[in-house]
Amino acid sequence: MVFLLQNYKYLCLIRINLCEGRYTYILNLIKEELSSSLSSSTLLWIYFLVAIGVALQVGAANWDIIWHGVVNVESFFTPPHTVLYSGVGLSLIATIAGIIFSIKQKTSLKKEPFSIYYKIPNPLKLIALGCLVEVFSGQFDNWWHANFGFDGLLSPPHLMLISGMLLSILGALIGTHLSEIHKKFKILSEMICYGIVWIIVINFVFMFTLPFSEGQYFDFNPSPSAALVLGSTLPGIFTAIIFYSLQNLPFPFRMTVVTATLMTIQLSATITSNNYFVGLFPLYFLNLLIPLSLDIISIYTLKNKKLVGMFLNREHRRIIFSIAISLFFITFYFPWSVNMFKSFFGIDLITFESVLIFEQLLWKFIIPVLMPVSFVSAYVGILIWKKSCGYSKLTDMFKVAVR
Repeated sequence: MVFLLQNYKYLCLIRINLCEGRYTYILNLIKEELSSSLSSSTLLWIYFLVAIGVALQVGAANWDIIWHGVVNVESFFTPPHTVLYSGVGLSLIATIAGIIFSIKQKTSLKKEPFSIYYKIPNPLKLIALGCLVEVFSGQFDNWWHANFGFDGLLSPPHLMLISGMLLSILGALIGTHLSEIHKKFKILSEMICYGIVWIIVINFVFMFTLPFSEGQYFDFNPSPSAALVLGSTLPGIFTAIIFYSLQNLPFPFRMTVVTATLMTIQLSATITSNNYFVGLFPLYFLNLLIPLSLDIISIYTLKNKKLVGMFLNREHRRIIFSIAISLFFITFYFPWSVNMFKSFFGIDLITFESVLIFEQLLWKFIIPVLMPVSFVSAYVGILIWKKSCGYSKLTDMFKVAVR
């Protein structure tokens, strides 16, 4: 009966109805709350399983790029694809289970058209749409390989797949955020969702900036200038917006957990999956010191409000932390990050020589140009994000999506 003790409204209703001898009403109230609690708990686990499924997908997608570089792939049936579509299967099974559970839990006295549709939570609908896109993209990709052989990174099936991933993880993030039960597990799940959203959004940028899109029949490689502009601005913008948003989470090491989620996927899928990058494991692992340091500084500023508050308020600190972590996207997203710029600078090196690419770009581009541009882009991105959240129409649309 903990939920009753936590909710004063229900205590008042019980007291009033006890005085009036309406015991049936009280039993129905308790039954309704127990059912609601069970539903919320089950859906929270559903969203968590969807997030794990999407993490498998994006990790396998990164592994697939490495696999294409090591093996001459002309078939749909590869180990990375097996892991990828296992993730799709996990997300799909969890989604179907969530839909069936939601329909059975919610009973409606009104026999309205599409009443079953309205019983399904909107985040679950968004996930279902994402899963359908992913499943269709798998069939499309199989057909593409059969008819056009080797494909590049930016092929129509791949674009469909990552769009489905994004829809699914956004649904999982929204559903987890709206949950009001199991606070600790909810916060952990939400941080994991943020980390997965982060890597998927950046992978979206990579699709339009990496020079890996020349297939057997089609060449979808971006122009070097477009790759330079998009690669210099969008990663910083998206990283800053994500970290600006997640700093409302009531967990002191939130930036560390979110970054650790991205790093775990990147380490397993890209760094340790081949002989070329496995030696970089200790260096890549040092990336965790960046968010850890920022979290420690954040904790210190909260405990010393009088000292720090003289110079910066909470909003300013939130913006600074978000921009600070976005400046390090080159090392967070290595080796893909440096490959965005090699065509513009005429660097004729393959992906497995990304350390040499990094060394060539560090002093002539990354430090003097890329980091200042990323700083400005991240700040402008946060301002635009804050401004857009202030428009009532967008706010209303968001409420419709998550209610």
